[in-house]
Amino acid sequence: MKKILLLALAVLTVNVAFAQTRITGKVTSSQDGAPIPFASVIVKGTMNGVATSDNGEYILENVPSNATLVVSSIGFVNAEIPVGGRTRIDVVLSPDAEALEEVMVVAYGTAKKGTYTGAASVVRQESIKDVPTVSFEQALTGKVAGMQITTTSGQAGSGSAVRIRGIGSMNASNAPLYVVDGVPVVSGSTGQMSDYLYTSNNVMSTLNQSDIESITVLKDAAASALYGSRAANGVILINTKRGKLGRPTVTFKASVGITPSWATDNYETASPQDNVDMLYQIFWDYRTSMGRTPEDASAYSLRQLNSKWNRFGYTFSKPDTERYGNIKIEPLLDGQLKRVDDQGNLIYFDWDDAYFRTAVYQTYDVSVSGGTENSTYYTSFSYTKDQGRI
Repeated sequence: MKKILLLALAVLTVNVAFAQTRITGKVTSSQDGAPIPFASVIVKGTMNGVATSDNGEYILENVPSNATLVVSSIGFVNAEIPVGGRTRIDVVLSPDAEALEEVMVVAYGTAKKGTYTGAASVVRQESIKDVPTVSFEQALTGKVAGMQITTTSGQAGSGSAVRIRGIGSMNASNAPLYVVDGVPVVSGSTGQMSDYLYTSNNVMSTLNQSDIESITVLKDAAASALYGSRAANGVILINTKRGKLGRPTVTFKASVGITPSWATDNYETASPQDNVDMLYQIFWDYRTSMGRTPEDASAYSLRQLNSKWNRFGYTFSKPDTERYGNIKIEPLLDGQLKRVDDQGNLIYFDWDDAYFRTAVYQTYDVSVSGGTENSTYYTSFSYTKDQGRI
Protein backbone atom coordinates (compact mmCIF):
# COMPACT_ATOMS: atom_id res chain seq x y z
CA MET A 1 0.00 0.00 0.00
CA LYS A 2 2.84 2.41 0.84
CA LYS A 3 4.54 1.69 -2.50
CA ILE A 4 1.31 2.51 -4.39
CA LEU A 5 0.94 5.83 -2.56
CA LEU A 6 4.56 6.82 -3.23
CA LEU A 7 4.19 5.98 -6.93
CA ALA A 8 1.02 8.10 -7.19
CA LEU A 9 2.72 11.08 -5.50
CA ALA A 10 5.71 10.80 -7.86
CA VAL A 11 3.47 10.79 -10.94
CA LEU A 12 1.51 13.79 -9.59
CA THR A 13 4.72 15.70 -8.93
CA VAL A 14 5.98 15.06 -12.46
CA ASN A 15 2.68 16.21 -13.96
CA VAL A 16 2.73 19.44 -11.95
CA ALA A 17 6.35 20.14 -12.87
CA PHE A 18 5.69 19.71 -16.58
CA ALA A 19 2.15 21.06 -16.78
CA GLN A 20 1.47 22.81 -20.07
CA THR A 21 -0.37 26.15 -19.97
CA ARG A 22 -1.53 28.86 -22.35
CA ILE A 23 -0.02 32.32 -21.84
CA THR A 24 -1.34 35.65 -23.16
CA GLY A 25 0.03 39.13 -22.73
CA LYS A 26 1.08 42.41 -24.29
CA VAL A 27 4.50 43.86 -25.14
CA THR A 28 4.90 47.66 -24.78
CA SER A 29 7.69 50.25 -24.76
CA SER A 30 8.92 51.80 -21.51
CA GLN A 31 9.53 55.09 -23.32
CA ASP A 32 5.96 56.02 -24.18
CA GLY A 33 3.87 52.93 -23.35
CA ALA A 34 3.16 52.27 -27.03
CA PRO A 35 2.61 48.65 -28.10
CA ILE A 36 5.49 46.94 -29.91
CA PRO A 37 4.28 45.00 -32.97
CA PHE A 38 6.14 41.99 -34.40
CA ALA A 39 8.14 41.44 -31.20
CA SER A 40 9.42 37.89 -30.71
CA VAL A 41 8.18 35.88 -27.69
CA ILE A 42 9.96 32.50 -27.39
CA VAL A 43 10.16 29.81 -24.71
CA LYS A 44 13.84 29.75 -23.76
CA GLY A 45 15.72 26.72 -25.09
CA THR A 46 12.93 25.69 -27.48
CA MET A 47 11.54 26.57 -30.90
CA ASN A 48 8.13 27.38 -29.43
CA GLY A 49 7.49 31.06 -30.09
CA VAL A 50 5.19 33.67 -31.66
CA ALA A 51 5.31 37.28 -32.86
CA THR A 52 3.13 40.00 -31.36
CA SER A 53 0.26 41.46 -33.36
CA ASP A 54 -0.17 45.08 -34.48
CA ASN A 55 -1.34 46.06 -31.01
CA GLY A 56 1.47 44.17 -29.22
CA GLU A 57 -0.71 41.24 -28.07
CA TYR A 58 0.47 37.63 -28.16
CA ILE A 59 -0.85 34.14 -27.40
CA LEU A 60 1.63 31.33 -26.68
CA GLU A 61 0.46 27.72 -26.35
CA ASN A 62 1.99 24.73 -24.55
CA VAL A 63 4.28 26.59 -22.17
CA PRO A 64 5.65 24.69 -19.15
CA SER A 65 4.87 26.40 -15.86
CA ASN A 66 8.56 26.47 -14.93
CA ALA A 67 9.76 27.86 -18.30
CA THR A 68 11.30 31.25 -19.09
CA LEU A 69 10.09 33.55 -21.88
CA VAL A 70 12.60 35.48 -24.00
CA VAL A 71 11.09 38.67 -25.48
CA SER A 72 13.04 40.64 -28.08
CA SER A 73 12.52 43.35 -30.69
CA ILE A 74 14.76 45.45 -32.90
CA GLY A 75 15.90 48.58 -31.07
CA PHE A 76 14.98 47.24 -27.62
CA VAL A 77 16.83 45.38 -24.87
CA ASN A 78 15.93 41.69 -24.65
CA ALA A 79 13.98 40.58 -21.58
CA GLU A 80 13.80 37.16 -19.92
CA ILE A 81 10.64 36.59 -17.86
CA PRO A 82 10.10 33.49 -15.68
CA VAL A 83 6.60 32.06 -16.19
CA GLY A 84 6.11 30.93 -12.60
CA GLY A 85 2.73 29.34 -13.29
CA ARG A 86 1.15 32.55 -14.58
CA THR A 87 -1.30 32.63 -17.49
CA ARG A 88 -0.89 36.31 -18.45
CA ILE A 89 2.44 38.07 -18.70
CA ASP A 90 2.71 41.68 -19.87
CA VAL A 91 6.23 42.71 -20.86
CA VAL A 92 7.73 46.21 -20.98
CA LEU A 93 10.88 46.57 -23.11
CA SER A 94 13.42 49.36 -22.71
CA PRO A 95 14.90 51.08 -25.81
CA ASP A 96 18.46 50.11 -26.62
CA ALA A 97 20.19 53.49 -26.31
CA GLU A 98 23.44 52.21 -27.77
CA ALA A 99 21.70 50.88 -30.86
CA LEU A 100 19.83 54.16 -31.36
CA GLU A 101 23.00 56.22 -31.18
CA GLU A 102 24.68 54.20 -33.89
CA VAL A 103 22.62 55.99 -36.57
CA MET A 104 22.69 59.78 -36.92
CA VAL A 105 21.04 62.26 -39.28
CA VAL A 106 23.49 64.16 -41.49
CA ALA A 107 23.13 66.65 -44.33
CA TYR A 108 22.73 64.01 -47.03
CA GLY A 109 20.64 61.42 -45.15
CA THR A 110 21.69 59.13 -42.32
CA ALA A 111 25.02 57.58 -41.38
CA LYS A 112 26.42 55.32 -38.70
CA LYS A 113 28.20 57.27 -36.04
CA GLY A 114 31.17 54.92 -36.06
CA THR A 115 31.78 55.37 -39.79
CA TYR A 116 31.03 59.12 -40.08
CA THR A 117 34.30 61.01 -40.60
CA GLY A 118 33.00 64.57 -40.16
CA ALA A 119 32.64 66.63 -37.01
CA ALA A 120 29.11 66.10 -35.71
CA SER A 121 27.36 65.90 -32.36
CA VAL A 122 24.00 64.29 -31.65
CA VAL A 123 21.66 65.39 -28.86
CA ARG A 124 18.77 63.04 -28.13
CA GLN A 125 15.35 64.12 -26.95
CA GLU A 126 15.96 62.55 -23.54
CA SER A 127 18.70 65.12 -22.87
CA ILE A 128 16.52 68.20 -23.35
CA LYS A 129 12.95 67.10 -22.61
CA ASP A 130 13.04 68.11 -18.92
CA VAL A 131 15.00 71.36 -19.31
CA PRO A 132 12.68 74.29 -18.37
CA THR A 133 13.52 76.70 -21.20
CA VAL A 134 11.45 78.57 -23.76
CA SER A 135 13.77 77.85 -26.70
CA PHE A 136 15.45 74.56 -27.56
CA GLU A 137 18.64 76.53 -28.22
CA GLN A 138 18.93 77.38 -24.53
CA ALA A 139 18.37 73.70 -23.71
CA LEU A 140 21.46 72.85 -25.79
CA THR A 141 23.73 74.79 -23.45
CA GLY A 142 26.57 72.50 -22.40
CA LYS A 143 25.34 69.61 -24.56
CA VAL A 144 27.58 70.13 -27.63
CA ALA A 145 31.33 70.56 -27.39
CA GLY A 146 32.60 73.75 -29.00
CA MET A 147 29.16 75.35 -29.45
CA GLN A 148 28.69 78.66 -27.66
CA ILE A 149 25.18 79.78 -26.69
CA THR A 150 24.83 83.26 -25.25
CA THR A 151 21.64 84.91 -24.04
CA THR A 152 21.67 88.43 -25.48
CA SER A 153 19.00 89.85 -23.18
CA GLY A 154 17.08 89.17 -20.03
CA GLN A 155 13.81 89.76 -21.85
CA ALA A 156 11.53 86.74 -21.67
CA GLY A 157 11.65 84.84 -24.97
CA SER A 158 14.60 86.78 -26.36
CA GLY A 159 16.81 85.17 -28.95
CA SER A 160 20.11 83.45 -28.15
CA ALA A 161 23.36 83.93 -30.05
CA VAL A 162 24.55 80.50 -31.25
CA ARG A 163 28.14 80.20 -32.48
CA ILE A 164 29.47 76.88 -33.79
CA ARG A 165 32.70 78.03 -35.40
CA GLY A 166 33.17 81.25 -33.53
CA ILE A 167 32.77 84.64 -35.20
CA GLY A 168 33.57 84.42 -38.91
CA SER A 169 32.42 87.85 -40.06
CA MET A 170 32.29 91.34 -38.61
CA ASN A 171 29.16 92.53 -40.44
CA ALA A 172 27.50 89.40 -41.90
CA SER A 173 25.48 86.88 -39.93
CA ASN A 174 27.35 84.38 -37.75
CA ALA A 175 24.27 82.26 -36.99
CA PRO A 176 24.18 78.62 -38.13
CA LEU A 177 21.76 77.24 -40.69
CA TYR A 178 18.73 75.48 -39.21
CA VAL A 179 17.23 72.52 -41.08
CA VAL A 180 13.98 71.03 -39.76
CA ASP A 181 13.14 67.60 -41.20
CA GLY A 182 15.28 68.29 -44.25
CA VAL A 183 13.87 71.76 -44.96
CA PRO A 184 16.09 74.84 -44.36
CA VAL A 185 14.25 77.43 -42.27
CA VAL A 186 14.82 81.10 -41.55
CA SER A 187 15.96 81.91 -38.03
CA GLY A 188 16.33 85.22 -36.25
CA SER A 189 14.07 87.91 -34.90
CA THR A 190 10.31 87.97 -35.25
CA GLY A 191 8.17 91.06 -35.49
CA GLN A 192 7.01 92.78 -32.32
CA MET A 193 3.70 94.44 -31.62
CA SER A 194 5.17 96.28 -28.67
CA ASP A 195 7.99 98.68 -27.81
CA TYR A 196 10.94 96.30 -27.39
CA LEU A 197 13.97 98.47 -28.11
CA TYR A 198 16.99 96.32 -27.40
CA THR A 199 16.03 92.79 -28.40
CA SER A 200 13.27 90.75 -29.97
CA ASN A 201 11.91 87.24 -29.82
CA ASN A 202 13.53 84.40 -31.71
CA VAL A 203 11.43 82.67 -34.35
CA MET A 204 13.04 79.34 -33.36
CA SER A 205 11.25 79.57 -30.02
CA THR A 206 8.04 78.73 -31.89
CA LEU A 207 9.39 75.20 -32.36
CA ASN A 208 7.97 73.02 -29.60
CA GLN A 209 10.84 71.51 -27.66
CA SER A 210 8.80 68.40 -26.83
CA ASP A 211 8.32 67.65 -30.54
CA ILE A 212 12.05 67.22 -31.18
CA GLU A 213 13.31 63.66 -31.57
CA SER A 214 17.00 64.46 -32.07
CA ILE A 215 19.33 67.34 -32.94
CA THR A 216 22.50 66.90 -34.98
CA VAL A 217 25.08 69.70 -35.05
CA LEU A 218 27.40 69.61 -38.08
CA LYS A 219 30.54 71.57 -37.31
CA ASP A 220 32.89 70.92 -40.24
CA ALA A 221 33.05 72.08 -43.86
CA ALA A 222 31.43 68.87 -45.11
CA ALA A 223 28.03 70.40 -44.27
CA SER A 224 28.45 72.83 -47.16
CA ALA A 225 28.41 69.91 -49.64
CA LEU A 226 24.61 70.13 -49.74
CA TYR A 227 23.71 73.57 -48.39
CA GLY A 228 26.52 75.63 -49.90
CA SER A 229 27.55 78.95 -48.43
CA ARG A 230 24.57 79.01 -46.09
CA ALA A 231 26.35 76.32 -44.06
CA ALA A 232 29.46 78.46 -43.55
CA ASN A 233 28.62 78.91 -39.86
CA GLY A 234 27.62 75.29 -39.31
CA VAL A 235 24.31 73.44 -39.57
CA ILE A 236 21.82 72.42 -36.90
CA LEU A 237 19.66 69.53 -38.13
CA ILE A 238 16.41 69.05 -36.22
CA ASN A 239 14.54 65.78 -36.56
CA THR A 240 10.98 65.95 -35.18
CA LYS A 241 8.89 63.11 -33.79
CA ARG A 242 6.73 60.87 -35.94
CA GLY A 243 3.82 58.61 -35.24
CA LYS A 244 4.42 54.94 -34.48
CA LEU A 245 2.46 51.88 -35.45
CA GLY A 246 -0.16 51.07 -32.84
CA ARG A 247 -3.14 52.48 -31.02
CA PRO A 248 -3.36 56.25 -30.36
CA THR A 249 -1.06 57.48 -27.61
CA VAL A 250 -1.87 60.71 -25.76
CA THR A 251 0.96 62.47 -23.91
CA PHE A 252 0.54 65.47 -21.60
CA LYS A 253 3.36 67.40 -20.00
CA ALA A 254 3.18 70.43 -17.71
CA SER A 255 5.97 72.54 -16.26
CA VAL A 256 5.63 75.48 -13.88
CA GLY A 257 8.37 77.59 -12.30
CA ILE A 258 8.69 80.87 -10.43
CA THR A 259 11.31 83.56 -10.01
CA PRO A 260 11.00 84.64 -6.35
CA SER A 261 12.28 87.81 -4.75
CA TRP A 262 15.58 86.31 -3.60
CA ALA A 263 16.56 85.76 -7.25
CA THR A 264 17.19 89.52 -7.66
CA ASP A 265 17.40 90.69 -4.05
CA ASN A 266 21.20 90.80 -3.99
CA TYR A 267 21.68 94.46 -3.07
CA GLU A 268 20.49 96.84 -0.39
CA THR A 269 18.00 99.40 -1.62
CA ALA A 270 18.57 102.99 -0.50
CA SER A 271 15.81 104.46 1.64
CA PRO A 272 14.06 107.69 0.56
CA GLN A 273 16.12 109.57 3.18
CA ASP A 274 19.40 108.12 1.84
CA ASN A 275 18.37 108.90 -1.73
CA VAL A 276 17.57 112.53 -0.98
CA ASP A 277 20.81 112.97 1.00
CA MET A 278 22.87 111.60 -1.90
CA LEU A 279 21.12 113.81 -4.43
CA TYR A 280 21.78 116.85 -2.22
CA GLN A 281 25.48 115.94 -2.09
CA ILE A 282 25.64 115.59 -5.87
CA PHE A 283 24.12 119.05 -6.42
CA TRP A 284 26.31 120.48 -3.65
CA ASP A 285 29.48 119.04 -5.24
CA TYR A 286 28.49 120.33 -8.66
CA ARG A 287 28.01 123.86 -7.35
CA THR A 288 31.18 124.00 -5.29
CA SER A 289 33.22 122.64 -8.21
CA MET A 290 32.31 125.87 -10.00
CA GLY A 291 33.89 127.91 -7.20
CA ARG A 292 30.66 128.81 -5.40
CA THR A 293 30.40 129.13 -1.62
CA PRO A 294 28.86 126.43 0.60
CA GLU A 295 25.92 128.72 1.29
CA ASP A 296 25.21 129.14 -2.41
CA ALA A 297 25.71 125.43 -3.04
CA SER A 298 23.26 124.49 -0.26
CA ALA A 299 20.61 126.91 -1.50
CA TYR A 300 21.03 125.65 -5.08
CA SER A 301 20.73 122.02 -3.99
CA LEU A 302 17.56 122.62 -2.01
CA ARG A 303 16.01 124.50 -4.95
CA GLN A 304 16.71 121.54 -7.21
CA LEU A 305 15.12 119.08 -4.77
CA ASN A 306 12.04 121.21 -4.17
CA SER A 307 11.52 121.93 -7.87
CA LYS A 308 11.47 118.20 -8.56
CA TRP A 309 9.32 116.92 -5.69
CA ASN A 310 7.15 119.74 -4.43
CA ARG A 311 4.46 118.70 -6.89
CA PHE A 312 4.48 115.22 -5.38
CA GLY A 313 3.69 116.51 -1.91
CA TYR A 314 7.13 116.90 -0.29
CA THR A 315 9.25 119.87 0.75
CA PHE A 316 12.95 119.86 1.72
CA SER A 317 15.07 121.98 4.03
CA LYS A 318 18.42 121.82 5.88
CA PRO A 319 19.39 123.63 9.09
CA ASP A 320 22.98 124.20 7.90
CA THR A 321 24.93 124.60 4.67
CA GLU A 322 27.32 121.67 5.10
CA ARG A 323 27.68 118.90 2.54
CA TYR A 324 26.81 116.05 4.94
CA GLY A 325 23.79 115.67 7.18
CA ASN A 326 20.20 114.56 6.76
CA ILE A 327 17.83 116.62 4.70
CA LYS A 328 14.59 117.40 6.50
CA ILE A 329 11.64 116.01 4.54
CA GLU A 330 8.21 117.44 5.36
CA PRO A 331 4.80 116.75 3.79
CA LEU A 332 2.71 119.29 1.91
CA LEU A 333 -0.90 119.15 3.08
CA ASP A 334 -3.03 121.15 0.67
CA GLY A 335 -6.10 118.94 0.63
CA GLN A 336 -4.98 117.17 -2.55
CA LEU A 337 -1.59 115.72 -1.69
CA LYS A 338 -1.61 113.94 1.64
CA ARG A 339 1.75 112.33 2.36
CA VAL A 340 1.26 111.16 5.97
CA ASP A 341 -0.65 108.25 7.46
CA ASP A 342 -2.94 108.34 10.48
CA GLN A 343 0.10 108.22 12.80
CA GLY A 344 1.74 111.17 11.09
CA ASN A 345 4.44 109.11 9.32
CA LEU A 346 5.49 110.06 5.81
CA ILE A 347 4.15 107.84 3.01
CA TYR A 348 6.53 106.97 0.18
CA PHE A 349 5.82 105.21 -3.08
CA ASP A 350 6.87 101.54 -3.04
CA TRP A 351 9.11 101.34 -6.11
CA ASP A 352 10.18 97.76 -5.36
CA ASP A 353 6.58 96.65 -5.59
CA ALA A 354 6.11 98.59 -8.83
CA TYR A 355 9.27 97.29 -10.50
CA PHE A 356 9.47 93.67 -9.38
CA ARG A 357 7.10 90.73 -9.19
CA THR A 358 7.15 87.01 -8.60
CA ALA A 359 7.53 85.92 -12.21
CA VAL A 360 5.82 82.71 -13.32
CA TYR A 361 6.99 80.41 -16.11
CA GLN A 362 4.53 77.83 -17.36
CA THR A 363 4.33 75.53 -20.36
CA TYR A 364 1.84 72.83 -21.32
CA ASP A 365 2.33 70.23 -24.07
CA VAL A 366 -0.24 67.80 -25.44
CA SER A 367 0.51 65.34 -28.24
CA VAL A 368 -1.42 62.55 -29.95
CA SER A 369 0.36 59.94 -32.05
CA GLY A 370 -0.30 56.53 -33.55
CA GLY A 371 -0.66 54.79 -36.86
CA THR A 372 -1.63 51.79 -38.89
CA GLU A 373 0.17 49.72 -41.49
CA ASN A 374 -0.80 52.31 -44.14
CA SER A 375 -0.11 55.60 -42.38
CA THR A 376 1.13 57.18 -39.16
CA TYR A 377 0.29 60.50 -37.53
CA TYR A 378 1.66 62.83 -34.87
CA THR A 379 0.09 66.11 -33.82
CA SER A 380 0.73 68.35 -30.84
CA PHE A 381 -0.27 71.59 -29.14
CA SER A 382 1.91 73.67 -26.85
CA TYR A 383 1.20 76.73 -24.72
CA THR A 384 4.05 78.67 -23.10
CA LYS A 385 4.00 81.82 -21.01
CA ASP A 386 7.26 83.21 -19.64
CA GLN A 387 7.17 86.26 -17.40
CA GLY A 388 10.15 88.39 -16.48
CA ARG A 389 11.10 89.35 -12.95
CA ILE A 390 10.73 93.04 -13.89
